[in-house]
Amino acid sequence: MIQLQLFQTHKERLRLGIQGTYPEHLIEPTKEKIELRHTINEPLTRPWVKHYFIMQLLRNGTTQDDLITRDNNLIEIFKTTIPLAENSFIESTMSSWRMFLESAFREADTPWYSGIRKILVTDRFYSAIEQLELEMPDSNPQHLQLFYDHTRAERRIPRVPIKLFFALPGNEKEKLIELLRQAVNNNPHNIDTALLAYCFFKAWDRTSDFLNLARTENRNELEEWYFWVENDMHSLGALKRNAGDHATSFFIYDRTLFTVAEYKELANWYLKESEFKSAYHFYYKAKEFEVALELLQNISVKEFAELSNFRRISKGEKPFDLSGDLSRFSPLYQEEMETLRGFVRIRAAETFKQVTVKARQHFDRETIETKYAFGELSDDEYNRLIRQLQERKQ
Repeated sequence: MIQLQLFQTHKERLRLGIQGTYPEHLIEPTKEKIELRHTINEPLTRPWVKHYFIMQLLRNGTTQDDLITRDNNLIEIFKTTIPLAENSFIESTMSSWRMFLESAFREADTPWYSGIRKILVTDRFYSAIEQLELEMPDSNPQHLQLFYDHTRAERRIPRVPIKLFFALPGNEKEKLIELLRQAVNNNPHNIDTALLAYCFFKAWDRTSDFLNLARTENRNELEEWYFWVENDMHSLGALKRNAGDHATSFFIYDRTLFTVAEYKELANWYLKESEFKSAYHFYYKAKEFEVALELLQNISVKEFAELSNFRRISKGEKPFDLSGDLSRFSPLYQEEMETLRGFVRIRAAETFKQVTVKARQHFDRETIETKYAFGELSDDEYNRLIRQLQERKQ
């Protein structure tokens, strides 16, 4: 067989490499420069070797069949990089995707949040797709071995540009998504498989499919994380409210912009839950100053101190130590009380002004003329009101 290979042309060996019948062995480099041969692992290593030959062919021009061959082989490569039953889950560490995931995500600076705190860094995510290359998993013992190419030159196992996976067309895209679904289903404790699935759904503008996947698999932590990473704080807060997690829901809502009506609805909910300090906080944000003042007057200094810590933690600041004397919070409490009373006085003045303006507008000339025209005023009433307007202007 070796003698026959010696007389094959470069083109013939290239075609055999694409078909997956050449080379038959991998070479293990040794210090003694002895050529140790190893049979190629067909499901886990052969697709990587085939990729080299396919790309060599594509450099000299492409046909639709060649592209289909490449894309189908990319699916076979992808299978070796994620934990699946067919590869005995050997790639549970997902070493091939480690650099990509670490580039695309970072830990959020939110120590108060107990769920998955990974958030997507958009610019780094798309840069990683364009720039990074996938290497054979470290779990494959053949990842450092060499092979002979069609020119009989020694080659390392090739890297595969990550963007090729994200550029897969329709049918192959659906095959890859199905593999990700299997990986998420078969590895309920492997968060990295879920993160990778989200990356593909995100790049393909199908993030709602990830939410459907999380719900289908009854993965509540992934559903919650979906709202977190998508910055859907309304939905995330609703989950925490339903779970009775008052503290976390406070931090979520405090970092989210709501309308006045929404803040008021939140405040009402906290009040029903007897969370008076949180209710006060959101009445304040809703500019319901009169209700907020009434609540604050019935909040103890200790509760006000706890609220101060909530506010600091929400801003990412270090909380106060509440284990000692709380008397230092009394001046802060009184200061907030006076500030709120000032707002109430301003509100009262503004309300009085609006009432007087409306009363004055009730007797402007246009209104009087209109009422007179429709017979709502007698001649005597009309003349008397016009005279009063003239006297007021003087």
